[in-house]
Amino acid sequence: SNSPFLYLARIKARLGLYNYDFFHTKQFYFFNLKVNPVTLENNRWLYTPREIGPYSGKTPGLQYFDAQFFKVHERLGEKMDVMSRKLLEQSYQAIYDAGLSPQSLNGKNVAVYIGISVSETEITGFFDNSSKRGFGIMGCSKTMFANRISYWLNVRGPSIAVDLACCSSMSALQLAYLAMKSGECEAAIVGGCHLCTLPESSVHYNRINSIATDGKTRSFDQEANGCVLSDAINVIFLQKASDALRVYADVVHAKNEYISFKQENEFPKSGSYRKPHEIASFLKEFYKEAEFAPQDVDYVEAFGIGNPESDKSELEALTDVFCDKKTNPLYVGSVMSNIGFTAAASGITSIIKVLLGYQNGLFAGNLHYNKPRHDINAIKDGRICILDDHCHINGNYAAINAFSVTGVNAHVLLKGNRKPKYQEGKILQ
Repeated sequence: SNSPFLYLARIKARLGLYNYDFFHTKQFYFFNLKVNPVTLENNRWLYTPREIGPYSGKTPGLQYFDAQFFKVHERLGEKMDVMSRKLLEQSYQAIYDAGLSPQSLNGKNVAVYIGISVSETEITGFFDNSSKRGFGIMGCSKTMFANRISYWLNVRGPSIAVDLACCSSMSALQLAYLAMKSGECEAAIVGGCHLCTLPESSVHYNRINSIATDGKTRSFDQEANGCVLSDAINVIFLQKASDALRVYADVVHAKNEYISFKQENEFPKSGSYRKPHEIASFLKEFYKEAEFAPQDVDYVEAFGIGNPESDKSELEALTDVFCDKKTNPLYVGSVMSNIGFTAAASGITSIIKVLLGYQNGLFAGNLHYNKPRHDINAIKDGRICILDDHCHINGNYAAINAFSVTGVNAHVLLKGNRKPKYQEGKILQ
């Protein structure tokens, strides 16, 4: 096919701009220049409730889809959930970036795990009764988000949609990791998706975690006042190290655990709040299972939802687990400050930020971090350093932390594959 999307996909793959499709090729522009991509432009609804504000992060090009290339009937393509279409596109990019072609996976034992929770776009087909062939269900059923990818590639492994709210994509990664360790599959496609297209959804999120009406997610800042919602359609391709042509990082361990679902009167308003000792207990068990000393973690990509109580409890738990007997500062960041809260895709969003940090040699600094919290001793005495600017971090180990509003905690430990950026005074391309 000669469609513009596929041409752009090939160009991006060659440049290494893979599977990070919040804002397409502008991603490095936003990160490098620290420009806030969450704007008022192209607002998707005519009326904005006062309590949420008009800001959201938007993925462009949602109306485009090459149905023929992905073996989708034209009439079905018209009824498909937009997220299902975009997951197919991002799967292509992830496979291509790994140095493979989709045809090379034909008939192989490759699994597909997609993290998905609430879909605001399923009304495109599900509530349209004009179709006489049931395309609404085939196009909008969440299981088809994974099954459609498996069908297109003709792969034989597990094909599962995973819903654990904000931890969905992290849990999808854990399932893929365990399936590969057990020999259930030889490779896996792991994705996460979220689109914010309806103001009503933002109203509901506001009543759980608070929406920042000024469009700024101030993760770990003294003046944090909530988060802003953003789109994310992200896919990564997992292979055994012996099979991989390109390696950004190794998965050392992955785990999720249901902690609790608190009653509203038990803590300040925030669905992502956990008591520090609950978070710490989960993390200590994680590193015990991994047989890895948490003091050796150099960077934590934290949840950082921008709620004062939630951010404080997370930082206190990180101090307890990672800073004991640690000789150098623990660097902490949150991609939510850069692009906003991406719901079910938030875990894989954080992972891809870390992978980009390994690839480019710099971890992106937080946006909107102007006033360090004065109630966290570890920040005041330097044991924790919140990234307020792009930073080169010595060491290879990075951890990703996530919570869900339904009571699940998730954590992933990565070992980065660092490559020299300079040789004899020249930048390696």
